[in-house]
Amino acid sequence: MIELPQEIAVGSAHSKLILIGEHSVVYGKPAIALPFPMVEVTATIEKKEGTVLLNSKYYQGPIEHIPEKMQGIAACIKETFQRLQQPCEDITIHLHSTIPIGRGLGSSAAIALAIVRSLYAYFGQDVSKEELLALVHIAETYAHGNPSGIDMAAACSDYPIWFEKGRQIESLFIGAPFHLIVADSGRVGDTHTAVEGIREKYHKDYVSTEQAITKLGACTEQAKTALFNGKAEILGKILNEAHSLLTSLGVSDDGLNEMVSIARKAGALGAKLTGGGRGGCIIALARNSSEAKTIADKLKQMGAANTWYFTLSQNV
Repeated sequence: MIELPQEIAVGSAHSKLILIGEHSVVYGKPAIALPFPMVEVTATIEKKEGTVLLNSKYYQGPIEHIPEKMQGIAACIKETFQRLQQPCEDITIHLHSTIPIGRGLGSSAAIALAIVRSLYAYFGQDVSKEELLALVHIAETYAHGNPSGIDMAAACSDYPIWFEKGRQIESLFIGAPFHLIVADSGRVGDTHTAVEGIREKYHKDYVSTEQAITKLGACTEQAKTALFNGKAEILGKILNEAHSLLTSLGVSDDGLNEMVSIARKAGALGAKLTGGGRGGCIIALARNSSEAKTIADKLKQMGAANTWYFTLSQNV
C-alpha cells in the first residue's frame, strides 16, 4: 500500500542549555545539558507544486538559493528526501522559531530537528533516533565545522543529559527542583573565536590551560552530584567557579561578566555564561521561583535583551 503525503504536517523541537562543561567538552571532558522548552521552533510542511521553498524570518525562497549561512539546512533537507526515497519537490516549509540565533541555545540543531520530523510526518513515516541525529548532524557540521554533538543530543532529549563525546549519553537524576534563570545579552556569541582562543592558549601556556580544562571537568562531576542530591547552594558555588575558569580561558567578556555580577548581586546562588561565550547568554541559579523572577526582572531592567526563568526537576 502506497502512503500518500499529508496535505500539511508539523514537526517541532525545543532549545537547549549547557549547564556546565562548555569548551572543556571539546577536550574530552563531560558536560551537562538541559532541555530548554521556553523557546522552540516549529516546521510546517505544506503541499505546493514546484521547487522546495523555505518560508522563514531568515530567508524566503527556493532552497537552491538559500544563503551560505543556511547551506546546512538545505543539505539536511535534501538528504532527508533521499532517506525517504522521495523526489525533492512540491512542498513549502514554513519555519517559526522563538530561539534567538547565535546565543548558544542550539538554534541550528533545533531547526534541523523540527524540519526532519516534519518531513517524516508529511510522508507518514517514523524516524528512528539514530536516523534523526544522523540527518541533523549534516546541518550541525555546516554550522559548527566539527560539532561535539551536544546541541543535537540535548535538543532531542526531554531530560537533562550527561554528555561525553564518543560515549553513550546518559539521562541525569535530579534530586530536587532547581530554579534557573537565562538571560540573553542580545549579542551574537563568537564560539569559533573562543574555541580558537583556547587552542592558542594551549600552545602558549599548556600547563595552566590544561589545569583549567581539568578543573572544568571536575566541576562538571561535582555538579552531577549536586543535582543528584538536590543541593542548590553547592551547585551555585560550582557554577561560579566554572565561570571563573571560563573567564581565565578568555571565553567570557565584559558584557557577560557584568550580567553574571548583576545576577549574583540580585540574589543568585551562582551564575555563569552558557554556550560558546563572547556574547550569547548567561545562566543563573536561584533559591526559589520567586527569587528567580526577581533576578530575571533585574537582569532585564539592567539591559538584558530577554530573560526567562523555569524550574528544573525530575519531571522535565
